[in-house]
Amino acid sequence: MVYSVEKIRMLTKALGGDKKLFSRLIKEAPEYAALGSALVGNAAAMNWLLQNDKTLAMFVDSVHDNKTAFQVLIKEKQFVLAAVSNMLNEDEEAELWLEKHNFKDYIDFAVAIQYAMDKEAENDISGYFTLYG
Repeated sequence: MVYSVEKIRMLTKALGGDKKLFSRLIKEAPEYAALGSALVGNAAAMNWLLQNDKTLAMFVDSVHDNKTAFQVLIKEKQFVLAAVSNMLNEDEEAELWLEKHNFKDYIDFAVAIQYAMDKEAENDISGYFTLYG
């Protein structure tokens, strides 16, 4: 599956705290809303991804440093998602690769993911990214 850069931009803003965009994603692109929720630890969203978009579920696991999930992304030729995952797992080469291949939106996405995960860890937005209430 090819993922929409426009939706990635929307999710990037939603992860930064734009609740209106997150609500819009729930309606227009539930897989992106589920991705945002699953990245910050929402189990219901992760279960939804496992049933509806296994690649994004593998991405979430890879972001959380699951090496097997990362290998699945590579096998499925999801190199951009793999690079974002590696960037979040402190691989300096990953950001350079994204930059070299003109994937700035995905660098911004990685930064937003880290921000949201940090905020969730601080309980500042606990429960904010949820599909089901």
